[in-house]
Amino acid sequence: MANGIPALLGKVANVTNTVSLVVADAAIILGFFSGPKWGVFNQDGSLALQPDSIVALEFSREWRIPDYPVEQGSFESYNKVVLPSETRIRMTKGGSDADRYHFLGQLSALARSLTLLNISMPEGKMIQSVNINHFNLSRTSTNGVGLVTVDVALKEVRVTATSAFSNTAQPSGSDPTSTGAVQPQAPTSAQSSAASQSQ
Repeated sequence: MANGIPALLGKVANVTNTVSLVVADAAIILGFFSGPKWGVFNQDGSLALQPDSIVALEFSREWRIPDYPVEQGSFESYNKVVLPSETRIRMTKGGSDADRYHFLGQLSALARSLTLLNISMPEGKMIQSVNINHFNLSRTSTNGVGLVTVDVALKEVRVTATSAFSNTAQPSGSDPTSTGAVQPQAPTSAQSSAASQSQ
C-alpha cells in the first residue's frame, strides 16, 4: 500500500463476512419461532383444515404376502402387495364459537367429499393422496368445554384407473352390451353357414 492510503480492502472483506454470518444466524433463529410445519393440505398446496394444533399423528402401512396350500400340508408364497396406508391425526381447535363452527364445517365437508388431501410433517415428509373415512369429536371438562378435540382417520387412495369409453360417430357403431338376462335366439342363415364352414 502507498503511504497515506488506508488499507480498506481487508476491512471490506471482514464486513462482508460478518454480514453473511449475521444473516445466516438470523435465518436459523427465525426458524425456531416459525413453528412446526404440520398441516392438512389440498392437492394444490392450500390449507384444507386450520386447527390450532396437531396433537398426535399415527401412520401405518402394511404389506401382505399371499400364499396357497400345496400337498403334504405345506404352502407356497407368491408376490407381495402393499395395502393402502392408514393415518390418524388428533387435532384441537379452540377460539370463539364461530371459529369452532367453521372448523367443524370444513371437516364435515371434507369427510363427505372425495377430495384427496396431503399431510405435511415438520421433517418435510408428506403423506399424499389420502381421504377422510372417519372422524370423531370430543370435549372434556379437563381441557375446557371451549376446546374441541377431533380424531381424523384417513386412508390412502391410488388414482390409477383410466376411462375406457369412447364416443362413436353413430349410435349403431357402439359395442352392444347385455346387462340383463339374454334369451337364446335361433341363428340367422348367415350365422349357420359361417358356423358350418368353420367345421
